[in-house]
Amino acid sequence: MVKKNKRKKKPTVRGIIIPTKWDETGTVTGVTIQAFDESAYLVEQTKKGNELLNFIRKQVEISGKIRKRLDGNTLINVQHFNIIDDQIQNHSVPI
Repeated sequence: MVKKNKRKKKPTVRGIIIPTKWDETGTVTGVTIQAFDESAYLVEQTKKGNELLNFIRKQVEISGKIRKRLDGNTLINVQHFNIIDDQIQNHSVPI
């Protein structure tokens, strides 16, 4: 899901960080944002983009520059991100 950030006029994407690239030892080296509208955004491997490697399977809101690659994939250059706290409070009553 992409929406314009009114303050900075940069697109904002909300979704889940998923691993999409690994090195020969199995360490994650690249991630994609699977947006809630089912679109996918490859995260450009910049300093800010690589910070997302620490938040695999977390919900995130990202703003940055988005561009379409020649291979048809969409790339996002992360300029700012927020991890969305998705913890659900447990309201069950002990028996």
